[in-house]
Amino acid sequence: MTAEQHARASGNARIEQRITYAPGAGPAPRAGLGLPEAPAVLVGRDGPTEELLALLADGGPTVAVVSGLAGVGKSALAVATAHRAAELGWFGDRVFFLRLRSYAPDGGVSGPDAVREMLRLLGIRDTDMPESQDGRAGLYRGLLAEFARAEQRVLIVADDAGEVAQVRDLVPAGSAHRLLVTSRHRLVHRDFSARVVPLDELAPDPAAELLTRAVLRTWPQDPRPAAEPEALAEVAEQCGRLPLALTVAGALLAGDPGLPVTQLAAQLADARTRLSTLDSELDDGVRAAFDLSYERLPPDQARAFRLLTVNPGPDCATVYAALLTGEQPAALRPKLAALVRASLLSEEPVGGGRWRMHDLVRLYARERGEECAEQDGREEVVDTLLGYLVIQAELARQVLALDTRPVAGPGLPSMEEARHWLGAERALLVAAVGFAIESGRPEAAVELGTRLLSYLQIYHYGQDALTVARRLLTAAEGGGSAEDVGGRLYDLGLALLSVDEPAEAERSLTRALAVFRENSLRMLEGKALNQLGSVYAAAERWAEAEQLKREALEILREEGIRHAEGTVLSGLARIYEQTGRLDDAVATMQQSVSLMKALDDPHREVSALNSLADVLWRAGRLEESTAVRERAVDTHREFGNRKQAVRMLSALAEALVDRGRDQDARQRLEEALEAATAEGDLYAQGEITGNRGLLHRRAGRLDQARELLEQACELVAETGGQRAEAAFAVGLALTLHDLDRHAEAADAFERAAGLHAGLGDAEQEAVARAAAAELRGRADRPRRGWRRR
Repeated sequence: MTAEQHARASGNARIEQRITYAPGAGPAPRAGLGLPEAPAVLVGRDGPTEELLALLADGGPTVAVVSGLAGVGKSALAVATAHRAAELGWFGDRVFFLRLRSYAPDGGVSGPDAVREMLRLLGIRDTDMPESQDGRAGLYRGLLAEFARAEQRVLIVADDAGEVAQVRDLVPAGSAHRLLVTSRHRLVHRDFSARVVPLDELAPDPAAELLTRAVLRTWPQDPRPAAEPEALAEVAEQCGRLPLALTVAGALLAGDPGLPVTQLAAQLADARTRLSTLDSELDDGVRAAFDLSYERLPPDQARAFRLLTVNPGPDCATVYAALLTGEQPAALRPKLAALVRASLLSEEPVGGGRWRMHDLVRLYARERGEECAEQDGREEVVDTLLGYLVIQAELARQVLALDTRPVAGPGLPSMEEARHWLGAERALLVAAVGFAIESGRPEAAVELGTRLLSYLQIYHYGQDALTVARRLLTAAEGGGSAEDVGGRLYDLGLALLSVDEPAEAERSLTRALAVFRENSLRMLEGKALNQLGSVYAAAERWAEAEQLKREALEILREEGIRHAEGTVLSGLARIYEQTGRLDDAVATMQQSVSLMKALDDPHREVSALNSLADVLWRAGRLEESTAVRERAVDTHREFGNRKQAVRMLSALAEALVDRGRDQDARQRLEEALEAATAEGDLYAQGEITGNRGLLHRRAGRLDQARELLEQACELVAETGGQRAEAAFAVGLALTLHDLDRHAEAADAFERAAGLHAGLGDAEQEAVARAAAAELRGRADRPRRGWRRR
């Protein structure tokens, strides 16, 4: 028996060896089940494992392809599932494993070579191997047919395929056998029928568990995972919850037992160096894995891949992808779809025209983009994107009358289109302000950010407004005029007020006021005084608040700034209300409403109407208050601020209940629920659902009430709304009691008691526990002493 051994060094100085056997000297026949060792524990993959196992069972498709990003754990899933299938006795010892090495420097195993290797695994010596490719393929099919006739199923696991050609000839005929393929590509082709199982990154908890296991495998007593769980979760997120990155991070921690997890998290926090940190000493780290996928891309796809990262948002709509690449959307989509098939991009949702990269892939694509910046015209693309966003933001601002009278006309978007665009691209717009500053374009940041702030404040996106305001202040302090700095301090104070940070707001507004006074900027001085008055009002410093607002009103009337005058009047009315001057409050708020209506400012008119309704209600003018709320709702319909709609409709429903108009109240709550659902506000959905349940209970519709109150408890529980959950749990308990379901009612009271305990309300806790105890004692007795409420 003779054999020749050949070796060559690749460009990275790694030695590759290949053994060529002389005729008749091939391996002896051997049994199957040549699987690599299964992972000890396959973390976070129960769902995909069950799905894949079902495909391997009788009745499943012949071919299954596990596809996903490099390092996502495709091979581990396939091997673990194959072992499980073998344990179940589905394939006996007829489980074969092929390493196709598609991304190896030599191009990996070809389709014909894969068939040859399978014949060897099936016991065919080299001396008996047919010379022609067709002959070997025919022999392979014949051997599998023999197994099928003997009712012996075969499983072939073909790992790391790169194209359909590598595995097409491995597809078994008939329905008995299975071919399980792993690939970074989805392997979709007209003459290759396969069920694709896409594999995504891990969920947060399994990702942290995998990282923990990677550390404890080397140091079982390592105290760091238990001592630093938050830092560990942060590292897992910075790794994009990608198993390869998690194992590299685990190796970094295991290799340096004294390295605090918080320190590694701090290293990974720098996006510019994250991939370098996650490089492996064995040249099989994250960047190396991505290199292999990137190098296989055709030039046009590679360019699109690089330029997509100019978009700073979490995802990229097709229209922006076309803008970045300079291509028409219809011509670009096939290239984007090819990147999806290569697991370098995903469309979420499928067919939605929005494209997302995994966080680490995005960092990698940006690196490649910066390397090819001149070739791609990257700087010009940045200018194009930011200029387009500024223009669109200005159009939306005008159409929605955010700071001006509403405009409409040919070529302009409708209100609905403007709202939809701002909602869909809000994350992009906020990120673009910071991106403009980081890329050395502070003027573009200011142009975009100042147009965006009014929308974020009026539509109650407080945290986003705060982010933009802080970034704009940074830009102004880097070289803006005194007026610029003061204006940005004012914007920051306004944003801080919107997120209930009055102390910081006061500091920012006081600095802004000083700048305005030093530079004789009277109009801005008046606006700053007004907002400082709002800060004092929030702290119940009523006299100081009133004085500042009166000063502001005088200045703004002198300057003729009527929008701001209306805002000051609203603030003064609230102060009058809180200090018991209700007639003054009503009259002043009515002035504000009239002024905003005259200015054709629907946003501030609605806000003033709501405040007027509150004052009228407190003044005992209930019919007037309800009528004003209904007017506010009707006015609001024009511009569709869903967050405000939820509050308005809920408040109107409450007023209608108090007036005995339950049917009207139910209708308003249904409208509010529709708005809250569209907004994705779980807490509001829960609160509205609970109030609907209480209305049904009040009307004696107990089964409907029970169902809605149960839903409400679960919804508000998801958002941590303990107080609302406790209230609805009590309502549910009373409803269950009235349905004679005493044991369940007792459970609901116990739930309420636990929530009250968490809130520190000992009195209500004791009441709920007493009710639960009494119900448990009476569960099997006739009801006595209870009153339907």
